[in-house]
Amino acid sequence: MSEMTDFIEELTGIHPKQLAAAPLPDEAFAAFLGWLPHDETVRFYCYGDSDAHFLDRTLPHLSDFRAQLGLSVIRAALCDYAAEIKKHFSLKHSIALKKVAAYYRGAAVEQDHNSLSDALLLKEIYERSQGETVESCPFPEYQKGVELPKIKKRVKASMGNRKLEFSTFGKAADWVMSEQMNMRDIVTDKTKSKVCSRIICAAEKNKLYCGFKWSIENN
Repeated sequence: MSEMTDFIEELTGIHPKQLAAAPLPDEAFAAFLGWLPHDETVRFYCYGDSDAHFLDRTLPHLSDFRAQLGLSVIRAALCDYAAEIKKHFSLKHSIALKKVAAYYRGAAVEQDHNSLSDALLLKEIYERSQGETVESCPFPEYQKGVELPKIKKRVKASMGNRKLEFSTFGKAADWVMSEQMNMRDIVTDKTKSKVCSRIICAAEKNKLYCGFKWSIENN
């Protein structure tokens, strides 16, 4: 299993002491199976691929049959609502949970990546999008068939005499997660987006991130 890093602690708000006191996956998923109603069909909603990624990585480590069954029930009935929202608004790309929530609320939304907070945001989006008729896409930058001007950027990182350059934020984030955070096996779209945001913030505020000074230049 992956080690709890400072980055993951800051991203999720979960502290090592909380993790140490939490029930093991065998206990948690076995208890979940007992909690589930057995006389009705259930569906489980997530937003993005990180939950499916977690379930797939966790199943091989379970030894309790009830836990294996509980997790398998979730995996078989898992629905990625990000894909549904993409269809709902006829988007070219998936869109962040907080951006959709901000659209429905009419105000900016702060997302703290707490699992309960994310679940409540998703519940709100699900309820407000059901039965809604979309006459025009409120996210033109994500709309199918719309090509916005592309501004090419160079992302630079420096530490002493060591200087690096990346052609995109995504490639810079990939390098940070792989080489600086040793996260080769647990990368998700949500985590990568978070790292990109940290790089941009560090460049804008002239602050160090992962020990490097960052800058962004137009080609």
